[in-house]
Amino acid sequence: MGTIEITSTPDLDSVISVANLKAHLRVDHSDEDTLIEAYRDAAIKWVEDYCNTRLGDVTAVMYMDAFYTCAIPVGPVSAISSVTYVDQAGNSQTLGTTYWWADLKRKPARITFDSPPDLYDDTFNAVQVNMTIGYAEADIPTPLIHAVRLMVAHLYEARQAVAYSQSYEVPLGLHSVLSPYRIVG
Repeated sequence: MGTIEITSTPDLDSVISVANLKAHLRVDHSDEDTLIEAYRDAAIKWVEDYCNTRLGDVTAVMYMDAFYTCAIPVGPVSAISSVTYVDQAGNSQTLGTTYWWADLKRKPARITFDSPPDLYDDTFNAVQVNMTIGYAEADIPTPLIHAVRLMVAHLYEARQAVAYSQSYEVPLGLHSVLSPYRIVG
């Protein structure tokens, strides 16, 4: 499995706006907009990390030490634009599309290689898979957006991880909502 580096960021207001969250929270003032925005950003990150997905499509690079068939551990993957590698002379090259193919319908998506060239010896991250991952803002499944709302509401109302009056973690129901969308590789 490779290491993924996200190389762009979506507009989080396009994922879910502070106004939408305020309506869910029944907040009708602007005193805590900055706080709600921070909770939104944290909730989106939590949902993304839990599901191994991205809310909003972003560009990313997967780094691999060699050519091998592997699952792409984050998604959904909507496109692979290119595969580059460090050749035996130490130069960066683009691998022709006839030497690799991807299964983007599978979750997790995967890529495989056929008769790839030799790589520069003893080089980490010699192969780079350049791709677009994540749900386009208009196509984010409703349950994922609702999970963000639930998490923001929890953070806004509880403001602490533990309810001290009863000393137990506040159940969120998020795992049930998010489980169908998890990408496990």
